[in-house]
Amino acid sequence: MGSRNLIKNALKGGLMLSSAALMMGNQSCEQKPAPRELKRIVEMGKIVAPAIQLPRGGRFDFQYVSNQQVYAILQNSEHFALRYAPPVIDVPLTSSTGDTQVVNVTSNDRVMMRAFAANAGVSEKPQYSKDAECLINLPNARIAGSVNAFEMIGGAGVQIGFNAAGPIDVAGLTGLGFDIEWAQLALSMMATHPLTNGLLAAGNVTSKQTKTRVNFTLDVGAFSIGPSAYYQTPLAKVTSSALKKGVDAIYDGLKDKEEWYSRVLMDHDSHLVILGGKNVNAKVGDQFNIYNELYYWEGDPCNSKYYGGGASTPVATIELDWVGDEVSRGKVINQGDENPVLGAKVKILKLAPDTPAKTSK
Repeated sequence: MGSRNLIKNALKGGLMLSSAALMMGNQSCEQKPAPRELKRIVEMGKIVAPAIQLPRGGRFDFQYVSNQQVYAILQNSEHFALRYAPPVIDVPLTSSTGDTQVVNVTSNDRVMMRAFAANAGVSEKPQYSKDAECLINLPNARIAGSVNAFEMIGGAGVQIGFNAAGPIDVAGLTGLGFDIEWAQLALSMMATHPLTNGLLAAGNVTSKQTKTRVNFTLDVGAFSIGPSAYYQTPLAKVTSSALKKGVDAIYDGLKDKEEWYSRVLMDHDSHLVILGGKNVNAKVGDQFNIYNELYYWEGDPCNSKYYGGGASTPVATIELDWVGDEVSRGKVINQGDENPVLGAKVKILKLAPDTPAKTSK
């Protein structure tokens, strides 16, 4: 009996140790951060949505609040860097400089780029390769969408909003306050190619996915005045959640179809300045391959229909030694026979490892 108990106790101890090891292994897996990725530079088009017909003749501009919210979602996205203006803009010709174009980046980036240009003995104004000049200002994709239905549902047959059939008739509702129990929204979002307008990715969010119990009183008078009342209701969370689902669906489609890329903005001989800095999550030590793509146009480059382009062999490799707000500088660590052109495509070779966070003992 005694030896049998010893065996049982040993087995129990082994099982406990195995369980503890498994738990520790699971904890280490759970604590491991996701690998860093670079954000794709995108421009936002418009979310299209009809106005909501309110009882007693009021209207609510639902398109306005949808566009306000989607900008905030893209700003806070882990996958996209929202760009409001192109990096190179036209300016009126001035007699003092004669420049007609300037780099449109943050003031901090501009100061550093001026210093880099001076050290390299080159002009700080934008430089171009004719075949790629129109590509420098293009984002990776343009995003747009359409809200197909937005329904607020209450007791006693109360329904306000619109669906696939059109605006919901509210002529029979005569009060100023309505108890809303549920809200649901359906929308479609898409990402298109900035030159061809071809579809790169799309996402559909159904009413079933977004149906949410909201339980609030809709104040018709406040809604008629403007959007501020809307943001104070649970409806704003329903809309925001649906838009985020749409943005995530677009990202899932894009990452499977097209790898991350950027463009060369300036050439300082031993260094290249590329588009994308802290806004795309770049870090010092990141390495990129540079490609002089061959572009196919119907006629004159940048002034005719674009059919696509590509290159299989990099002409140079850079490693970032400075990361600004919207641009970064990389040292050329490998150079082929051909020099990179301005507007050349930049693709990830290797991202620098993240520095582990220090833990207090």
